[in-house]
Amino acid sequence: MNHDTPILIVDDDAMIRDCMAAFLEDEGFPVHTADNAENALEMIAAVRPVVCITDMRLPGMNGELFIQMAHAVCPQSHFMIHTGSAYVLADELRALGMDSEDVLLKPIHDLSLLASRVMEIAARWHQP
Repeated sequence: MNHDTPILIVDDDAMIRDCMAAFLEDEGFPVHTADNAENALEMIAAVRPVVCITDMRLPGMNGELFIQMAHAVCPQSHFMIHTGSAYVLADELRALGMDSEDVLLKPIHDLSLLASRVMEIAARWHQP
């Protein structure tokens, strides 16, 4: 399947980042990656991702602050969290359109669940 839905993955763990990117690329998505929030913020205006998947524990800026800053730059992006820690979605992130379905716990044993959620978001994005 070919998608014109750019994805941005932000994770400091290269193995996790590369595995998610490879899986989503195999599903037909154009995928961009960053190893920290600061690099991702530099990329986001150029990439204009439909979906941005970010870890919460990143070196430097944390994922929650990244989401808030990235949303200000690219408000049409939908954000998802991929974290190894228990995380309760902050009210500030709910106000940006995120919900509990946007929080995925590491490790994801079945990456098709990730792909399904991304496809669902992409389908809504492409609706007139």
